[in-house]
Amino acid sequence: MAVIDTADVTRPAQAASSTKVKKNARVAGRSPVMTGVWNTVALAFAVVMGFPIYWAVLTTFKTNKDLITQNPTFWPSRFSFESYKVIFGDKDFLPGLLSTLGITLGAVFLGLIVGFLAAVAVARFNFRGRNFFIVTMLIIQMVPLLAIIIPLYIVMKNANMTGTLLGVILAYLVFTIPYVVWTLRSFIVNIPKELDEAAMVDGCTKWGAFIRIILPLTLPGLITTGVYTWIQAWNEFIVANVLLSTGGHKTSMIWLTFYSTTPTRGADYGAQMAGALMVSLPVIILFVIFQKKVSAGLTAGAVKG
Repeated sequence: MAVIDTADVTRPAQAASSTKVKKNARVAGRSPVMTGVWNTVALAFAVVMGFPIYWAVLTTFKTNKDLITQNPTFWPSRFSFESYKVIFGDKDFLPGLLSTLGITLGAVFLGLIVGFLAAVAVARFNFRGRNFFIVTMLIIQMVPLLAIIIPLYIVMKNANMTGTLLGVILAYLVFTIPYVVWTLRSFIVNIPKELDEAAMVDGCTKWGAFIRIILPLTLPGLITTGVYTWIQAWNEFIVANVLLSTGGHKTSMIWLTFYSTTPTRGADYGAQMAGALMVSLPVIILFVIFQKKVSAGLTAGAVKG
């Protein structure tokens, strides 16, 4: 009786399987060589983009001797927290940070409420001038703040709201509400109207359908829009600088700008970097916390329901 070698039987099958895998890999563009090349390119790009952040953070922990040395070092000779002590010792730093927080919360809160209701009206109801209103929201976002800062200041001055935090909050609505309306409209349009009708057939009023159907389904869009509105309001400088030129209030961006140009602190690069890092930290933390929600919201607004 002839003895069959199992290796002879499995070898052709293994060869066929290996050939099929290689063919599928080539078809899918998963060549190991190209994968390594693209990974190397991505790593190099990440290093280039991340190095300024690394350098800024490192500068805050360097001593003055390391900062003014002729040959820059990529690691401090010893870690120093003097820059942070200088920043928190400044009498205008924490008040400016609190002013920025109050203005940003007010602008985001009012912008989301007014903008969301306007977006529902635009997406769900047909009325005269609807298309004109939508186009107007888009055009307003294209107008730079410098073009409207003078008439905005005149309006606020006539209303006796210059130099007040409330005046800045209301002025911020000029660019937050159009952004919220334009962004949330795409989310609401993608929610089928049949869901509203089914809810009203089951006994819901229009307001009940809004609370139970539109609001929950638009929540990812609200979070995404809220985060980007927060970033816009937190980093804004021009409007706040003009409207708060009187009154004694300062936002963190105004404080950081004037702190960097003072004769005594103009060359204190460690303190400047520490101030910039502390001003940027709330935005970074907020974005990290809501990162998944923001990603889900960006994709949800692009898919037709």
